[in-house]
Amino acid sequence: MTSKLDEYVKNVLIDYVKDQVLDKKREKIIYNFCMEQPSLSITVYRGHGKSQTIRPGLWYSTTTDINVANNDFSGKNCCIFIIHLLNVPCIDINSLIGYEIGDKKTEKEIIFLGEGTFYKNSNLTEEGFLELGNKNKFNKYMFECWYSLSNNYINENANENDVLDYKNDINLLNINNVERALNIIDPNEYDFITNIDDIMIDNIELTDKEKQQIVDEIQKRKQIIGGKYKKIYKKNNTTKRKTPKKIYVKNITIKSFRKKSKYLNRKQHSRHKIKKYKYINRGG
Repeated sequence: MTSKLDEYVKNVLIDYVKDQVLDKKREKIIYNFCMEQPSLSITVYRGHGKSQTIRPGLWYSTTTDINVANNDFSGKNCCIFIIHLLNVPCIDINSLIGYEIGDKKTEKEIIFLGEGTFYKNSNLTEEGFLELGNKNKFNKYMFECWYSLSNNYINENANENDVLDYKNDINLLNINNVERALNIIDPNEYDFITNIDDIMIDNIELTDKEKQQIVDEIQKRKQIIGGKYKKIYKKNNTTKRKTPKKIYVKNITIKSFRKKSKYLNRKQHSRHKIKKYKYINRGG
């Protein structure tokens, strides 16, 4: 049953989202309201500045946009959590108070109910967070987990319909394997991916069909973004220039040629003797 948002609860949510106003009383109010919200099976993201774990709490604040988790909440090297919710009550902030929180609406915040368990796998057999490393487009450590309030879906007391509902939730989340992989693959590696044999990602089991979807999506991104894609990542690329700059030298005489000879390799020396206009390569 969905609880109606009264004026008092609405103000508590607005104060929390806009100004991070929170005490034990307000925390409990949000918890009680969250308990009465619809249960969802969705993927959300959470950014941490230093901690590589998510501590127990009455509820958790997340976002549906991985870029928000990265840019607004994670630190320089740490951390982004990919969280797959399994039938968990959630508060969709934008749906309820998006018109009253100004720029905070861009955070696309989802609050989900706490007191559940984080698991390393979709079968919910091992607690914790699956480490994905930092070889991804954000260059930050990423962790993946599946979150459930209860493991009763698969215990001996669960009825057949509950088990089917649980398996359907898992199947829906497995569709996100392609999205998960694309989030991990560094865009600087796109040029090296041409077929499914080039897709190798630790801790994610991909079928050939999923790998082909990833290859197709990467090819689309390369075509659509084109030069713009390279410019974006060039700004963030701190490595030295691999392609030497071209500097054009005009009217090279024998005398000036000797002065500039220190910049030329053996092959370029011979070419300059023949052609009047030529360029020389210098490292950038």
